[in-house]
Amino acid sequence: MRLNAKKFIGIVMVMALLSLSATAFAATKQLTIGTASPTGGWMMLASTAAKLINENVPGTNLTPVPSPRGGVENIETILSGEREMGLVMANSAFAAIRGEAPFTEPAKGLAGWFSAHYGYWYLLVREDSGIESFADLKGKRIAIGNPGDGDEALNRDVFKLLGLAWEDFSPEYAGLSGAVDLIKQNQIHALAYVGAPKLPSLNELLVTKKMRLLTFTDEELEKITEALPYLVVREMPQSDFPEMILPSDPAKVLSMNHVVVCSDKIPADDMYAYTKAVFSNLDEIHAASKAFSVITLESAVSGMPVPFHEGAARYFKEAGVLK
Repeated sequence: MRLNAKKFIGIVMVMALLSLSATAFAATKQLTIGTASPTGGWMMLASTAAKLINENVPGTNLTPVPSPRGGVENIETILSGEREMGLVMANSAFAAIRGEAPFTEPAKGLAGWFSAHYGYWYLLVREDSGIESFADLKGKRIAIGNPGDGDEALNRDVFKLLGLAWEDFSPEYAGLSGAVDLIKQNQIHALAYVGAPKLPSLNELLVTKKMRLLTFTDEELEKITEALPYLVVREMPQSDFPEMILPSDPAKVLSMNHVVVCSDKIPADDMYAYTKAVFSNLDEIHAASKAFSVITLESAVSGMPVPFHEGAARYFKEAGVLK
């Protein structure tokens, strides 16, 4: 079959456009950032940061991806080269660089980007369970997170410090939403998870269940934070959860930063540009969620358990928040 000149030219133009598109796609840096659940706060933060970077750093396409095992999976995939960035709980990053469980050797190639929002450690018990102190948890059924995730790791650390062996209670492995359902069904006595202040799912739980927050003495808090420096003592007011039974108003609670880590193989100039894209547009980060209102230039460099990436550090030093 013979082609006339117009058809031939048309085919050539289409092929040229496809070739240009393929070349442009190949030239674009394709990056991924690991989150946790597809609809959670980490995905919301990562999606907003990705939008800012993709709009402000030419030739970059950052894509958020969910991670069933949360921060531990995000660290593993950064170290393997599968991903470039990821959100993690500070204790997981701390364990990674020290080569502590669930990691088998000190992580090489992991760098810090910025400290994000923080979460309270909610140790909540059913009021009808009879649990009034930490010692009363012995023999009870407690939801502690998914196997190998940051919640399980934190609970192991804190419980051990306070004399509660893993064999002293019945651990229930579940995500926070699953744990809430188990509480509603009276299948467990308590749950222990890190979550955002004023966490909506907990307020919803309190509509149907009376829950007590277990806290610690000042001496116990000092012992915990000395041994686990990634934890910070903060005050939670009764107004955060009007229906929750607190020992005082405000109540002293343990909290932990969510941090964003990355591969140290990302070029320094690129990481500088990504950091500038995010922190020059913090108003958009804050607009994405009330929980992100605590993210500032100053807070971005506090509580980071791993050394900052060279490019991120350069930006923060220029901004005057990092020495």
